[in-house]
Amino acid sequence: MLKLLALGALGVHGVVVPEIQLEPGVWFPMVGLGTWLYNDTQAENAVGLALSMGYNMIDTANVYGNQVGIGRALKASKRLRSSYFITTKINGGLSFDDATAALNQNLQQLGVDYVDLTLTHFPATWEGQGGKAMRQAGWKALEAFKKAGKTRSIGISHYCKSHVQDILEINTTAIALNQVEFHIGMIPWGDNATDYMEYDRQIGVTYMSFSTLCGPCGTDELVNGPLVTGIGAKYGKTGAQVSLKWAVQQGIPVVPKSSDPVHLAENIDLFGDWTLSDDDMKVLNMQKTPVPAGGGGVQPPASNDCIVA
Repeated sequence: MLKLLALGALGVHGVVVPEIQLEPGVWFPMVGLGTWLYNDTQAENAVGLALSMGYNMIDTANVYGNQVGIGRALKASKRLRSSYFITTKINGGLSFDDATAALNQNLQQLGVDYVDLTLTHFPATWEGQGGKAMRQAGWKALEAFKKAGKTRSIGISHYCKSHVQDILEINTTAIALNQVEFHIGMIPWGDNATDYMEYDRQIGVTYMSFSTLCGPCGTDELVNGPLVTGIGAKYGKTGAQVSLKWAVQQGIPVVPKSSDPVHLAENIDLFGDWTLSDDDMKVLNMQKTPVPAGGGGVQPPASNDCIVA
């Protein structure tokens, strides 16, 4: 299924954003708006602008601290609730009761009756505490939330293979999606760097990228670097568009962040009549920089162990 986004006023005409099916009846846009590191005011402004341009997916989280502002933008947009997709998250390492409280707080902050996709944000607490029992408790809270009609799909974030297997031991609802750091420079570092992309795909879990432009890496290599800008010049596109296209061309959804209307228009103009050539994809796939912000370092991982137990 495809949706036409109203971006003509900014010089982007006929932009069509493909959607992939997470589960029966739940279709997920290949590009949405990220909101990490925005406060309420910044998120409200960015989301309001994106919605007015035709964006139909917003990505946020409980820990971002900006869901009240996003809720204001959603209300002010006057758009039908069914016309946009909301992804949110709860912290990892929570008990069933604490996870349930966080899930309900998300709805209250966003000012909606339901969200479309809810993820557990990390396989443990941010300090690495929690483990298997807490992962399973948090997952059971997500399942109950879905059964109550408060989210249409549920999934995970930052989970590697062993974390996923902990959920598969007890789940009664499919894992819809795993949202992980993924960008140019990671493929040569192997399974650990990509949080087991091929494994996720083999078991039917949609693999999704955050930080596709590698904002946490401390470099603008994937926005203004000579490789991506040089390739972009061949297609009349920016370096950032090349980096995003590289992911979506592999069937991987992305959520770049911006409050600049020009960049918002560019970030969603990834489809239509341009495709990176096989040769360009091969060159990009071979890059070993920038290295993953959350692991990998400056040499290949010594093992396929997960970051947290």
